[in-house]
Amino acid sequence: MPQNQVNTIRGIRNQGQDVPVVAFYSVSGGVGKSTLARKFAELVTVAPGLGGQKPNVLLIDLDVESSGLTFRLAKGLGRNCRTVHEIIAERNVAAAQAMTVTTQVSLASGNLPNRGQLYLMPAAPPEAKKLFDTIAEIDRSELYGILLDMINALVIQYNIACVVIDCAPGANPYTAAAATLASFPFLVGRNETTTYEQIRLLPERFREWYDQFQPAKQRVIINAVSVKELYDERAKQYAVFDYIPLTSDVIHVTEGLPHTETLQMLLFEKYIVDIIKQVFVGMNHLIPEAPEVVGQEWIETLYKLEHCEEAPKVRHLRNVSRLRWVGAVIVLIGIALIGSHRVFENLPAKLADIGIPVTIAGVAIAAAGWYAESNRQRILTAARDLVFGGAEGIFRKLKAGATDRKALDEMKRVASTIRGTSRR
Repeated sequence: MPQNQVNTIRGIRNQGQDVPVVAFYSVSGGVGKSTLARKFAELVTVAPGLGGQKPNVLLIDLDVESSGLTFRLAKGLGRNCRTVHEIIAERNVAAAQAMTVTTQVSLASGNLPNRGQLYLMPAAPPEAKKLFDTIAEIDRSELYGILLDMINALVIQYNIACVVIDCAPGANPYTAAAATLASFPFLVGRNETTTYEQIRLLPERFREWYDQFQPAKQRVIINAVSVKELYDERAKQYAVFDYIPLTSDVIHVTEGLPHTETLQMLLFEKYIVDIIKQVFVGMNHLIPEAPEVVGQEWIETLYKLEHCEEAPKVRHLRNVSRLRWVGAVIVLIGIALIGSHRVFENLPAKLADIGIPVTIAGVAIAAAGWYAESNRQRILTAARDLVFGGAEGIFRKLKAGATDRKALDEMKRVASTIRGTSRR
């Protein structure tokens, strides 16, 4: 077999199920690749899973030179397993282990108790030496085999349903091997010329190591898109798979919403879930459902809004709305006073003078009542629409615009005042 050819027929399976491997790589650093890999892995742990068990996910930090993901996830937990660098350097797949980092999961919805485990295979120990020597010395076919065998061993050991690999930026043997064995290789970039120029070039560099890498399998995600029109033009030209907007531009701090950063992260995670849906076609057990992603707080809000009539504000508006009829009666009295002198000549003329302000007052009181009723109906309609739309409806409003997000915030505040209707 030529040096740049490897056997890529072997798939990764666990308990009769295919285990997808998702690899994230980039042209350069600083494009949000590691964040995407981490969020992708974290979100899959809240998917339905099979047999009532949420999916366990293995996250591999293959960026042995910087180990940024390892530092962020394993910080404070202590290193209690061998790293990718050590396994490859020692050619010792039997020693492969992963560490549990489920407690480090950080989703906008909170660390849900009902979720699968997130396991991390660290990149390299901080004191590791000769990282480049290890890469340079290992045969590419052997490297591919070690990486594949290591993943297979960890999948069985930890009952893994999905594997996510965070690769080093650029093209190196580790990244090329991961992209080749991955079921779904993702190139992550920014909406800039450098990324688009490398969409075709990077796969060719991977093929210098592995002929079996299929450029057609590569899917491109453009992250932190700010100028959507510029993205649209380039996306058509380069067949981009999907994009994620710069959420700080979508939900801006000037909107004055509470917990703006949480809403931005919730929207960011929703875009990743949409990508997961497009990727895992036919694997519904690995696709997070909207209620799990939006979080218990919003689900509780939706449940409370089913009883929106009980909200103090709505009850107050209902009471005020009765002024419609009070005002109408006063208007009739005022009109009667105005016309009384003409009908009954013996009545004093100043009754008509009194009737004018009485009529005006009645109109004002009735208007206040109608305004209150209109406001009450607006709140009830918005609550019904939100309940009907469910968790997906919340996401649609988050994406829609500032007006919709402010309406969403109002509904949350209304729900927070409803007592005695919490879901158990």
